[in-house]
Amino acid sequence: MNISVFTYFFAHRSIKTAHKYALKGVNISLLSSLIFFSMLNSHATNRASETRWAEQLRDNLVVGEPLALPLSSTDPKQEKKTFFSIYTEPTTSEAKGAVILLHGDGAHPDWSDIIHPLRVALPDKGWATLAIQLPLQGTKKRTNKEEQDKERIAIIKASSARINTSIEFLREKKYDYIVLISHSFGSLMSLNYLQTNNDKKTAKNKPFVNAAIIIGTPLLGKKIPLNSALMITKIHIPLLDLYGSDDLDFVLRSAKARKTAAHKAQNKHYRQTQTIGANHFYQSLDDELITYVSNWLNSTYRLSKP
Repeated sequence: MNISVFTYFFAHRSIKTAHKYALKGVNISLLSSLIFFSMLNSHATNRASETRWAEQLRDNLVVGEPLALPLSSTDPKQEKKTFFSIYTEPTTSEAKGAVILLHGDGAHPDWSDIIHPLRVALPDKGWATLAIQLPLQGTKKRTNKEEQDKERIAIIKASSARINTSIEFLREKKYDYIVLISHSFGSLMSLNYLQTNNDKKTAKNKPFVNAAIIIGTPLLGKKIPLNSALMITKIHIPLLDLYGSDDLDFVLRSAKARKTAAHKAQNKHYRQTQTIGANHFYQSLDDELITYVSNWLNSTYRLSKP
């Protein structure tokens, strides 16, 4: 995402976010530091920034259980690493399934836009949520597009191990129906995982991921994994493609290509919906977003039943 665009949206949102967390008793000086770091540079500093997010979020978490999920390595000499996640169990008597939430560029698992509202609301509707920290790009500015694309591709590919670990964690919790919900750059990570694991099945011969929702999905290049449309041609599970009428240009311009790709894949359970009045972050439309996502989850869940 263009840094100036990101900074504008984040600055515009920060006043509302500060007020909301102040009502919950969250340390505002801490929040100010988060705002400063994000406005300083939309690309955080990889593991160092991940650690900082985790420490700050863990201390101020109101809903959900903080987790350190393991990152597997085939190298026995490599230091064992983990990534921060927030797990919230359903509050209903019967669980329908579980949702993995994937944030956008430079963000974290409790991001105030899209991620937090869905993370805390869906458990009341029968869905466990697992919001995970995705790999973050470095602070070094890439003026060369080729170098920028290489970094983006590396980050997208690195996310697959985290998504896989998250799915396995939820399978161990006995959730049979798992959905990926992603926003912005996180949607490229979600789509890449899905298109590279489209033949992967559970022990019961069911899809490893049952459905997916992508929100504000960009198209950043001509090839996979930067090209969301090409990846959609390889996906056949139920897929909801949400975007706003006031979304960013690279989301709006690629909407037709994404829809055409789903038709090419003959994905009869693909649906694309433009939300009138919504910007890239669905600001002031949390309730509408939650209702739409919840209704679609319920409809696809029913489709999976014999």
